[in-house]
Amino acid sequence: MSFDKKALLDSMRGGLIVSCQTEPHDPIHDEGRTVVTMAKAAEYGGAVGIRSNKPEQVAAIHAAVKLPIVGLHKIYYDTMGEIIMTPTIEHAKALYEAGAQIIALDSTQRLNHLGVPRCDLIKEIKKEIPDALIFADIDTYENAEHAIELGADIVATTCMGGTPESKAQGYKRPDYAAVARLAKGLKDRAFVVMEGHIETPEDAIKAMYMGVDAIVVGSAITRPHLIVKKFTDALNRYTTDWHEAEATWYGDVTKAE
Repeated sequence: MSFDKKALLDSMRGGLIVSCQTEPHDPIHDEGRTVVTMAKAAEYGGAVGIRSNKPEQVAAIHAAVKLPIVGLHKIYYDTMGEIIMTPTIEHAKALYEAGAQIIALDSTQRLNHLGVPRCDLIKEIKKEIPDALIFADIDTYENAEHAIELGADIVATTCMGGTPESKAQGYKRPDYAAVARLAKGLKDRAFVVMEGHIETPEDAIKAMYMGVDAIVVGSAITRPHLIVKKFTDALNRYTTDWHEAEATWYGDVTKAE
């Protein structure tokens, strides 16, 4: 799968990437039909890319739409009690072969199931899949810099405020000040994306104003049960909070064997 990396990034600049994923206990979950419908709707609505979990769903979406696909694979490790996004080179290769021109992975300093920093996989992808673009999900400014040094083409705020390291440094979710700093300091070295807790068009405009190249939106577009819950929570005077329901979402994960 050969393509012009610069042209692909330019095609997404200033645009919306829609995350099309479901999880087993979602009321909209099925064997892949829903995520394809989501992707078609995103393409119809003017999105510039799709973010998708698992090779099977990437392949189905790739066959249905013409947009670039950011592929990841969430793997749950019993030994860690934790999910890692695209933990190995084998997972990355499977995503690329399924049609994901862009490979997303956890690019923080947290250790993986083998006891090495998760960001180290960037070097392997760079070596083993040189034609792929690397989408680094980062949590701090310093780790974004490190990911770029390792070879990442794209850095995204996916993990910002969600890891012990970023929480200790005072990052929030969302953190527009941190996003502005990231865009200002790193846009000449990488494609900068804001992902996470963008809930309205106004939030998207604000993110763009901060200087990012593109944004990723998932729950606010492709999880109708949570969109409904936003309304019912408000009508019930916030006796419950839809964010708590969102926090239970771990994606359609695969257990490591």
